[in-house]
Amino acid sequence: MTALGSYARKKPGPTAKYRAKRKRADDAYALVIRAVVDERDGYCRFIGLSPCSGRSEWAHLTKRSQTRGMAPEVRHQTATTVKACQGHHGLQEAGKLRVVMTEKGADGPIRAQYGELVRIC
Repeated sequence: MTALGSYARKKPGPTAKYRAKRKRADDAYALVIRAVVDERDGYCRFIGLSPCSGRSEWAHLTKRSQTRGMAPEVRHQTATTVKACQGHHGLQEAGKLRVVMTEKGADGPIRAQYGELVRIC
């Protein structure tokens, strides 16, 4: 009998190993980009648009379905991500907070619209 009893785990297969390797590479690159965005935006990029609530989160301005399977260098960029509080991130995900970017993306000024209120962030 093993230390785990009769419930010994089998070794991961080639697909699991490949996915784990890709996730490690993605996480390492995302950590660097997240630090840059955190320094650029602070707590929330949309302060003043509506009251902030919750902790600060890293928000992608593109849908996950559009970036799935891309290389980390393409998927995680400072131009397509911002820091937002949980409230504003939820509004953006729900489509209630519209974000319009310039050619510089989030690295330059962005126009945020929530209801009738419009603000350049």
